[in-house]
Amino acid sequence: MGMVRVTLNGDETVTEEGLKRMAAIRDRPIDYSDIPEMTDKEVEELRRQIAEGRRNREMFSLRLHNGTIEWWRKNIGAGYTTVMAQLLDEARKHPEWIEESLKSR
Repeated sequence: MGMVRVTLNGDETVTEEGLKRMAAIRDRPIDYSDIPEMTDKEVEELRRQIAEGRRNREMFSLRLHNGTIEWWRKNIGAGYTTVMAQLLDEARKHPEWIEESLKSR
């Protein structure tokens, strides 16, 4: 059984009729007909990401120069933040990259 959330504003109350309507909605089967099925390739990619721990992410804020952000948007396009994250993940495996970068600071 799925979760049903109701937000009331101010002095609104839920009537008995309203509760019955919500229960009827909750008990209806979900219509998945407008959601495309995942391809085998998409399923395999999802499994790979889960195995690599890439599905365990945390939101993180980073301040970058405007020109840097614009470069990524222009040159990488949609998904540029994912590519950034992939590069950072890869850098963890290569401490020499970090050391070399820190030398030029």
